Amino acid sequence: MKFKSRKLNRLFFTLPALMLTFSIAAQEGENLVNNPSFEDAQSRKLRRLGDIERADGWVSATGSRADLFSADAGMPDIQTPNNVYGREEPKDGINYAGIIAYSYREKENRTYLTAQLKSPMIKGMRYKVQFYASLAELSKYSANRLGVHFSRKPIGTDNKIPAIILKNEEIHVEHPKQEAFDGMYGWDLVCGEYIATGKEKFITIGNFSLDADIKTERVRKPRDVKGTQIIAAYYYIDDISVQSLGANEKCDCNYADEANVRTSTVYQRAPEITPNMSVKDKIQQHGIYYAFGRYDVQMDGNKTLDKLASLMKENPDIKVQLTGHSDAEEAENPAEKIVSLRRAEYVRTLMEEKGISPDRFVIEDAKNSKPSPYLTETDDEKLKAAKNRRVSFRVL
Repeated sequence: MKFKSRKLNRLFFTLPALMLTFSIAAQEGENLVNNPSFEDAQSRKLRRLGDIERADGWVSATGSRADLFSADAGMPDIQTPNNVYGREEPKDGINYAGIIAYSYREKENRTYLTAQLKSPMIKGMRYKVQFYASLAELSKYSANRLGVHFSRKPIGTDNKIPAIILKNEEIHVEHPKQEAFDGMYGWDLVCGEYIATGKEKFITIGNFSLDADIKTERVRKPRDVKGTQIIAAYYYIDDISVQSLGANEKCDCNYADEANVRTSTVYQRAPEITPNMSVKDKIQQHGIYYAFGRYDVQMDGNKTLDKLASLMKENPDIKVQLTGHSDAEEAENPAEKIVSLRRAEYVRTLMEEKGISPDRFVIEDAKNSKPSPYLTETDDEKLKAAKNRRVSFRVL
C-alpha cells in the first residue's frame, strides 16, 4: 500500500507539470486571439454603427458600442474601404473594427474592443502583443495611449460611460514612445511584450488613460474628403495578435523598420463625379494608388478598374493612356526604378481580363517627373510620396 501511495503521489505531482508543458507547447507560435481581423462575421447583416458583436467572439466593453466595417455590409456608412468616418483599405481581409479613443471634453464616449482568448495565459510566460490602428480622415483629433489590457474576467460595464480608466501599470501594452497616432493613409503598429501573471483570459483594446495624460493634436481634414469631422479621435483597428515567446526569443516589433512604414502607406482619394461630366472627365478623375515598391492592385483599386471598364465598353471608340508614376525614392532606387512602368502594364493586364482590348491603351512611364495634381502645402513628405505613387488615366 505504501508503494502504491508513493506512486500515486508522484503521479499527482507529475500530471500538473505535464499539463503545463503541453499548454506551453500548444501556445507556442499560435495566435491566442480568436478572429483577429474580424473576418468571421455576419457581414451581410450589418446595417448600422455599433455592430461589433456581429464579429464572432468580439464585444464592446461598455454600453457605448464599438463599430464593425465590412466590404459586404448592407449600408455604405459601414463598408470598407469607404465609410462614414473616412476611407481605409483593411490591413488584412475585407473587415476591420473602429473605436473612439479620445473626445474633446468627453463630447463622445470612448469605445473598446473585448474578446476572450483561445486559452488562458500562463504565469511567467512572455507574450508578443500587437495590433494595427489607422486614424479616420473625419477625426478632428489624433491621440496617443492606445493600448491593450489583459484580465481574468471581462472589464467594463453595460452602462454608457465616458471612458474606462486604468492605472498606468494596468495598460499592459502600448507604443513605447507614446506617440500620437496621426497616420490617415496606412496602418500604425502598436506592439510590445507582456509577462502574464497567470490565467488572463480576456483582451481589451482602447484608450484607458485620463484626458490629462493623453497627448492630442488637432487634425486638418484632407481637402478631397467629404463629410463633417467628429470632435474625437476615431481609429480603425485590425490584425490583432497575441503570441507566446520562446525562452531566448526577443519581442521584435520592427518599429524602426522604415520600409514597413512606407509599405503600409497607401493614399486614398474618392473621384469627384458629377452627372453633367463628359466621359473623358469621368475617366480622368480616377486613379490607382500604391504602397512603396508595389504594383499590385488592392480591392479599392479593382473597383475603380471595374468602373473604367464599364465606361470603355459603353464607349468603344475611346482609347486611354495609362501613365505609371513613382515617388522620388522609388525612382532613385535601382531595385524599384521600373515599378512605375510595371504599375501601368499591370493595370492594362487587369483591364484585358475585364474584357477591354490591350490595343485600346497606350503606356507611359513617367517615373517621378509628373507630381500629383492633388499635392497640397500641408502634406507631409510621407503623404506627398503616397500621392505620387499612382497610375493616372488620360483619354486620347
